[in-house]
Amino acid sequence: MRKKFLVKKIFNGYSFIRDNVLVVEDGKVLGTQKGIDTGKDEIIDRRDFILSPGFVDKHTHGIGGVDFFDTTENDLKTIQNYYFKHGVTTVLPTIVSAPFENIYKLARAIKEAKKDPNFKLNIPGIFLEGPFINPAKKGAHDRRFLQRPTAEKLEELISNCEEKIIDIAIAPELLENPVEFFSKAAEKDINISLGHTNSSFDEAAQAHMLGAKNIVHLFNAMPQLHHRQNSITTYALLSDIKVEIICDLIHLSPEIIKLVYKLKGAENIILISDSIAATDLSDGEYSLGSLRVKVENGICKLADNTIAGSILTMDKAIKNLVKIGIRLEDALMAATYNPSKLFSLKGGAIKEGFSADFVLMDEDLNVKEVYAKGELVYKT
Repeated sequence: MRKKFLVKKIFNGYSFIRDNVLVVEDGKVLGTQKGIDTGKDEIIDRRDFILSPGFVDKHTHGIGGVDFFDTTENDLKTIQNYYFKHGVTTVLPTIVSAPFENIYKLARAIKEAKKDPNFKLNIPGIFLEGPFINPAKKGAHDRRFLQRPTAEKLEELISNCEEKIIDIAIAPELLENPVEFFSKAAEKDINISLGHTNSSFDEAAQAHMLGAKNIVHLFNAMPQLHHRQNSITTYALLSDIKVEIICDLIHLSPEIIKLVYKLKGAENIILISDSIAATDLSDGEYSLGSLRVKVENGICKLADNTIAGSILTMDKAIKNLVKIGIRLEDALMAATYNPSKLFSLKGGAIKEGFSADFVLMDEDLNVKEVYAKGELVYKT
């Protein structure tokens, strides 16, 4: 049956539009219109709420006690509700540097979970934040599992993984044959991100030219800005490559976030949580991959005080951006359309033919209801 959602206003992925009714049928967006007309359609009156595409978290290691480093089918079915609670309808399960078998196990769990008709969380693929990263900038990754990126290793991963690997982070300075590696990734439709790296400006520029599209959590696990020594960080700010930012106001100061927005523009920013298993739970000891993490006062750290992910959620990240003066439209675009566009997903926008994944929020940006394929999956 066709459904019509009457709301206060609609954010379509790029801007707020005049229409205030979303039309949905068979799990897809049919379009929008101004006001309700007569007919037999089901009317869902939510005129006090803002409607936005469901949030996309392209960089999340877990939530609700579950770490994607070691995940079962049942774990995935459980934590989908944690993501829905925060307005997230699409997730790229992100795994830190790990033995390949852990990656394959995650892929098998996703494949099995998707067979359940009650599993509504959209998972278009896996993001490997390691193991092809620089030991000098490993952050909260286990040094034992780090490897040099090669086309042969990439082929091994692809051949044995039962779910799509959609994104891989690499340190480009470690590549011995960049053209071969990027050609293999392009052949398999895998995005390459740059992160956990000591890359120079020129190495980053070459990787971008060869096909890299994204920088992993800008400013973290990479050289800092220096007035005489240019690096990947300088390149990230001057070029049109996309950049992830963690807006928990711990990883980045409000002023740095505003600087990034001023230099990059909203269209080149991707909002991420970098959340770990401790997210939505109390302070205490948890794991990130094979490493132990202590969460105290909302800050996640290893024993040596290295920051280890976050307990940020996407709805909170959006609120943080707005709180420091970023336009709501830009904050929402960074959480919806931009990550979807990076991977050419049919989501992240209210557009005819796209999946009807959307979130309803009040004026204070509190998530009130979440829909996946036009079906209610969360309600406060």
